[in-house]
Amino acid sequence: VTVSMAAVLATFNEVVEDIKTQSVPSISKNMGILCFLLNVFLPGVGSMVAGAMESKWSTVIIGVLQLITCWFILGWIWSIWWGWLIFSKSSDGFSPLG
Repeated sequence: VTVSMAAVLATFNEVVEDIKTQSVPSISKNMGILCFLLNVFLPGVGSMVAGAMESKWSTVIIGVLQLITCWFILGWIWSIWWGWLIFSKSSDGFSPLG
């Protein structure tokens, strides 16, 4: 499989932009609860599930980064925050980001 450097940079830039703007996928309320709980108990897994459901691959990459960095506590906190944002956006349209 050949991947161009431009495609890699575009994906990287998308991930960086999603982190800056905290652009989380919008999923159903029940899946939002599940993804939040997954992110609390299995850091990053809920983000990966939510990203895969919406074909938002930058969120899947963010989930992988959360999983890798959870051993430093920072990734776990990041995962909980991201899980809360996913849940907040999925339940009745409420979003703490406006």
